[in-house]
Amino acid sequence: MKHTKYFQDFLSEEVNLNPTRLQRLDSSSSAVDTFLSGNLDLYEKTERQGSYGLKTIIKPVGPLEYDADLLLYMAYDEDKKPKDYINDVYDCLKGNDNYKDKVHRRTRCVYIDYAGDFHLDIVPCITQYNWLTQEEEYFICNNKENKFELTDGTGYRDWFNEKTRITNGNLKRDTRLLKFLRDHKGNFSVKSILLTTLIGNSVYSWDERGEDFKDIPTSLKTISNRINNFLQANISMPEICNPVLSTESFTRHWDQDKYCHFRKMFDLYNSKINEAFDATDHNTSVKKWREVFGDNFGELKKDNSNKNAAPITVKAPKFYAR
Repeated sequence: MKHTKYFQDFLSEEVNLNPTRLQRLDSSSSAVDTFLSGNLDLYEKTERQGSYGLKTIIKPVGPLEYDADLLLYMAYDEDKKPKDYINDVYDCLKGNDNYKDKVHRRTRCVYIDYAGDFHLDIVPCITQYNWLTQEEEYFICNNKENKFELTDGTGYRDWFNEKTRITNGNLKRDTRLLKFLRDHKGNFSVKSILLTTLIGNSVYSWDERGEDFKDIPTSLKTISNRINNFLQANISMPEICNPVLSTESFTRHWDQDKYCHFRKMFDLYNSKINEAFDATDHNTSVKKWREVFGDNFGELKKDNSNKNAAPITVKAPKFYAR
């Protein structure tokens, strides 16, 4: 059984980042952008990137903090080295009383630590025109190796948004569900960008005319089955690249052992998803879905044959999945 309403409630109450926390993130990123626009040399604009830009961000497990990415476009200066851009952003924020005790450097970003809630990763990006291809190219800055690295975060976001459009918005919801499964089970690991790419790759242009993505659980089953078919057809770790930048491999941090474990665990949960979806009895189906997502999913119906059975409390949804 699909239990579409249960999925809406589960996303709203258990998976999606709380509206208050999302508002805090939006307010903080807007304040950082306003400060940088008025104080940072070479500032051009900022854009949300990663799960923040894709709207696939989820609640962190327990007390853990989550990360949000802000791409910071800066004008190219031929006299500056890649590490200079990182240092310029760091020094600018360090000079502000609101950020001086919260700002730190990483290899490719400067991040502000909003303790107990989230990290805001600010990634400097410069644009150069490629006269050979007659196209603009985007580069982020590697602080440790002092080199520019080709990227296309905006192109990736546009690619994923088109896939989402084809699925009537369900792709983003199911991405959050699969990220929740990974985080809360904690028995397999896969980077979010790699998992998101596997999910996006499971949607085709002709799906717009079909029924495989008509609601959240149907699209979840479709995505899970297609990913699993791909994984089971590849015993050896395949190379999975950025769909808009073929030179960027998302499997570069994986190895065969990690891939084999992920492949095995995904096959297990894919079977459970199919069993839950195909079950015809209400309680059997809910119990199967709970094997995937935990005991807070859905509600079990009261067994009327046992009059002495304790009543089951019905939870009222707080708000709906976006």
